[in-house]
Amino acid sequence: MKISKKERTQKEIIEAAKEVIRKKGHESVTVRNLAEVTGYSYTNLYYYFKDLNAFLWALRLDMIEDMITELVSVSYIEDDPVEEILSAFFGYIDYFFMHPNIFRFFYFYPFVQPDKDSSYQKLEQRFHGIWQTSFSRLINEDIIKIEDIGVVAKTIIYTLQGMIMLSFSSNGTTKKEDIKDELKKIINYLFKKNK
Repeated sequence: MKISKKERTQKEIIEAAKEVIRKKGHESVTVRNLAEVTGYSYTNLYYYFKDLNAFLWALRLDMIEDMITELVSVSYIEDDPVEEILSAFFGYIDYFFMHPNIFRFFYFYPFVQPDKDSSYQKLEQRFHGIWQTSFSRLINEDIIKIEDIGVVAKTIIYTLQGMIMLSFSSNGTTKKEDIKDELKKIINYLFKKNK
């Protein structure tokens, strides 16, 4: 599928912004800074995106796509299905510790969803499908019921996000290995697995 010049330029601007976020954090993503990095005038950027909020929303969705692609490209297959889930969530932890500024962008920036934009809901449906696949062995081995996947997955994700947020906060005393140790206890408790 051929993309238009406008779509190609939008992608270039988004890629430049990703680099700014990775290196300097989301606070550095300003229209003037983007103009400097991309070589487009800051007024010209408004031709490609309605406003800064619309741009940041598109950037967020693109970065979530990147994260999904990276996380699903790794095989987390283990002999034990509980260990397999644990490995997958360790991958999630590792991703954000490798990209702390992306985590901060996702969770510290107050996004405004554009009217009539259903892109985020589509991404959530993809995540639901990934959870279904990730938990399929646990279902097949009768460790968890299919109707419990949503609540269990959200419990794990929200717990992880909270622990990572504490780690990246101003006091930042929680380390990656501490989070993994806590996650292991939580997952073993949720799936009633004793050490």
